[in-house]
Amino acid sequence: MTRVWNTDYGNLYDVEHRIIEKLSREEKHMQAIIYTKPHCKKCWRTVYKLSRVMPVQTITADADDYERFRKLGYRSMPVVTVYKADGTHETWCDLRVDKIKQYTEG
Repeated sequence: MTRVWNTDYGNLYDVEHRIIEKLSREEKHMQAIIYTKPHCKKCWRTVYKLSRVMPVQTITADADDYERFRKLGYRSMPVVTVYKADGTHETWCDLRVDKIKQYTEG
């Protein structure tokens, strides 16, 4: 059973919570967790672009992750969550050039 943490960012699964805690100690900036799948060009492109402007942690999604994302309405990879320094976050799926530009050009 995966542990769920209730945080300022909302509910986080155990692996996400550990990553955010580690990154928060290291950086007081935006940071991202990106769930990817192997050989996914959209995933690679998203990681590449966002990692140029903020710390990024990638996680290769497993069957449990796919099921969780499906229940949340996400239908493609990658699944990206950007955690902002003000305690808010934004989540999306797929290659979202508009969202990436928001962080890389702003």
